[in-house]
Amino acid sequence: AKPGALPWLTRIKIGIETANALSYLHASDIIHRDVKTTNILLDDFFCVKVADFGLSRLFPMNVTHISTAPQGTPGYVDPEYNQCYQLTSKSDVYSFGVVLIELISSMPAVDITRHRHEINLSTMAINKIKNHTLHELVDPYLGFESDSTTRKMIIAVAELAFRCLQTDKDVRPSMV
Repeated sequence: AKPGALPWLTRIKIGIETANALSYLHASDIIHRDVKTTNILLDDFFCVKVADFGLSRLFPMNVTHISTAPQGTPGYVDPEYNQCYQLTSKSDVYSFGVVLIELISSMPAVDITRHRHEINLSTMAINKIKNHTLHELVDPYLGFESDSTTRKMIIAVAELAFRCLQTDKDVRPSMV
């Protein structure tokens, strides 16, 4: 969304419903493989419908990963999957973390006009969170500076996104 286009409570609802959809998929042994904001469709009431299952994979219960060439959208692809060719449900978790940061910041996952160390939103977010400068990342229209309740929720979502964006998949939370 453009800065200020959606209020915080609508954004958090989108995040929660997306998490529920991914949890359902993972409980059904399906990995989406292309979680991104353009694949999160919204109806007139901003209810989420996760779309585009063209890259999805059935994930057998008795294996730890599937070895396959990385596929997905730049900026959302799990770096460990990209390097090791091992797809797991944690690959979707990484992508979900990027979506959470997009909801907080109103910034695209990739923007080549940003400084070279901030082209990928995930890298920028990790650095801002580590350096305690989250306020620089947050969409200024969300009320982070003026509303303590909103600030607490945004910080909690940023902390979750930070965990989702860890390079090591074993450190990331699960969707289920």
